[in-house]
Parts: sequence; C-alpha cells; structure tokens
Amino acid sequence: MPVAKTTVITRLTTTEAAVLALLAIEGERSGYDLLKLVERSIAHVWSPARSGLYAVLQRLERDRLARRRVVAQSTRPDRQLYRITPAGERALAGWLDSVEPGATDSFYLKLFVGGLAQPGAMLEHVAQFRADASERLARYREIERTNTGTGHDWYHRHLLRLAIARAELELDWAAGVARALERGPR
Repeated sequence: MPVAKTTVITRLTTTEAAVLALLAIEGERSGYDLLKLVERSIAHVWSPARSGLYAVLQRLERDRLARRRVVAQSTRPDRQLYRITPAGERALAGWLDSVEPGATDSFYLKLFVGGLAQPGAMLEHVAQFRADASERLARYREIERTNTGTGHDWYHRHLLRLAIARAELELDWAAGVARALERGPR
C-alpha cells in the first residue's frame, strides 16, 4: 500500500513566517493585498521584494502551509487568494516559539506579530534580545578601551560611539518591553 507523501517544514524563513503571520492575522488575501498590507503595517520591520512574496506564496502552497483559491473576474485576470492551513498554523507556532540568539530582524517580526505567540514566548524572546544587546555592548566597550582616537581610530570612534548608544538604547527599550509584557495589554 503506497504511503501518502507529506512535506515537513522544520524551519521557516523569516519571509515565510511573515507571510503566514499576515495570513493568520488578516485572513485570506492575494499577493497584491499582502504587499499593500505590508506597506501599511509591517514594512518598518520586514518588507519583501514583490517577486519574493509571490515566490513564497507558491512555496507555501506547494508545502501545504497555505491554500490557494482562484476567483474568476470578468474584466481582470483571475485573483489568486491564499489562506493559512492548519499545517501552516503549526509551522508558524513553532517559529514563534523558537528563540534564536542573535536574530534581531526575526525578533522584531516576532514581537510585531506577538499576539499569535504563546503568552510566555515573547518574554523569552525579549530576554534573548537583551542578552544579545548586552553582549554587543560589552564587545563595543572592549573595543573602546583599545581605540586610541588617532589616525583611523579617530574615524572609527564615531561609529563606535553610535554602536554603543544603540546597544544602550536597545537594552533600555527591551527592559520596558519586558515590563509591558509582564503586565499584559491594557
């Protein structure tokens, strides 16, 4: 008796996760609808190339993480509408739960769609982000101790000061996010 072929996705790309999250939040959408939605909402955290989004939608459908429905239109090309499947919801939940050290961009995306995550998951993500920022700050401070402020180091110092300020800002911001997550939405 033949065994049914199933596709198992062990790891979503950030783009796949973002598309699945948008479908989970907004419901059935076309690729065009998703691009417009990105522009109005998530673009400051994640923004795909137009061709990349359509390729991801096709891949998600092929892997059974999204389902496509064709809607005939009389004066335009048929609309291709996509929605997340139960397998897509499971893959997205796995991505939302996985803490990735050093993955700043996916952290921002996970926080943006945090309402889809398990309650404690976002606190774990913020804790990892804080650990990463703290590690970067320590590294920058070590570099600062060896920066002579002369020659090329004089120029490097300007960017080093920016890196230190950003890391300090990230630590302060993440502490506030952690406090807010512990309190919950108001």
